[in-house]
Amino acid sequence: MQAIIAERETQIVETIDVPTEKHRSLIGRQGETRKELERKFNVSIEIPRQGDGKTGVTISGQPKDVAKAKEHIQGLVKGEEGETVQVPKNLHHAISDNGQFFRKLKKDHQVTVDHAGHKLPPKPAAPSKTRPNGGALPLITDDQNTSADVHSWHTDSLLDSNLGGEIPWILRGPSENVSKAKDNLMAAIEQASKMTNIGYLVLPDPRTYRYVIGQGGNKVNSIRNQTGCKINVPRDQAKDEAIEICGSAEGVEKAKELILQAVKEGINNGSNGSKA
Repeated sequence: MQAIIAERETQIVETIDVPTEKHRSLIGRQGETRKELERKFNVSIEIPRQGDGKTGVTISGQPKDVAKAKEHIQGLVKGEEGETVQVPKNLHHAISDNGQFFRKLKKDHQVTVDHAGHKLPPKPAAPSKTRPNGGALPLITDDQNTSADVHSWHTDSLLDSNLGGEIPWILRGPSENVSKAKDNLMAAIEQASKMTNIGYLVLPDPRTYRYVIGQGGNKVNSIRNQTGCKINVPRDQAKDEAIEICGSAEGVEKAKELILQAVKEGINNGSNGSKA
């Protein structure tokens, strides 16, 4: 008991100044980074709540432990550069691509992205009823020739969106990599600005979606390359979710035709195979 009391009496508290935009990197996902720092250096770390505007990060513990933790944190903050790029809100989701762009930056450049607490713009929504006639589209078993031609197709113009303004994308990571990540982002903004339309395609039978993807994704990747479109095929097609196609007006229509062609070929090959 006396040893515990003596240890507490010798504890010190130090506060270091850390810019608010770098607090998130010290906290980590669900506080994992902060907890790991506390375990590693045997200290307690207090980080101001987001939005408080306070910059002081408090470290408490034994003097030698506090000194080591302080040096480590200052090194982390100094070594992780941040740069802000303002991204048009109406392009945010086209660029992020359901989080794939963030994962690519992390994998290729060890760069993370945050938005400084800004609310994300709403994602363009698919039509509330994607299958016509309440979902009564024929299955491929009903008629092999006509079922491939039956589909639900709806397009929207992204340029008509009332969504204005910008959202900050803050790139954080090793200083030598942040500039590379920024170049990737600027190129993505330029590409996304050409994607003026989004189309929603629902096929009659969920089982035919596999023909759109192809073996190892080769078919959908080929269509992406031919049209310059971003194409997202839903994982659970039975829930009436649409295939989302984002690109130029011409590219979106071409991608739709190529998808329907892939479905026809898949159905015909499957039919021929069953007769063999």
